[in-house]
Amino acid sequence: MKYIFLVFDKIEEAGMAIGMLIMVIMNFFNVVCRFLLPQTPFSYTEELTVLIFIWVTMLGISCGYKRASHTGLNILTDKLHGVPKEIVVLFAMVCSAAFAALLFYEGVGMVQNQLAHGQVMPGLQISAAFSGMSLPCGAVFIFIRSIQAGLREWNEVHKLRKEA
Repeated sequence: MKYIFLVFDKIEEAGMAIGMLIMVIMNFFNVVCRFLLPQTPFSYTEELTVLIFIWVTMLGISCGYKRASHTGLNILTDKLHGVPKEIVVLFAMVCSAAFAALLFYEGVGMVQNQLAHGQVMPGLQISAAFSGMSLPCGAVFIFIRSIQAGLREWNEVHKLRKEA
């Protein structure tokens, strides 16, 4: 199981790093060309940047769960101890996983709709499903990472309760 998470780590981190690098380079050249040339040869870069940004965002959410840096309300959990805190941690994990499952389900439906209607991105002239696939693919990563983070947090709380 540890190796599976290492593979997910590499995919997330490489995907985000490469995506960010491509976006920075494309935007830099696009801005330079706007100042130097009367008409930019990179008319599709805005659309491609948005496409990559969507993928990087989904991987970033997953990475946020992995590092336990996702937004959370600690007002309640900081005041709880023992079994009630364990229950709240498990409830939060189940809610996060359920939300990721809902994202996956709706994302698959969206991609099917995009493919059925032949939706094409106007600038790139590629299927809109390339951007739509970020939702179900990202949801898989988010689902796995929310379970991983929830179980890690539950184990920490459970260990503290046993020691007390």
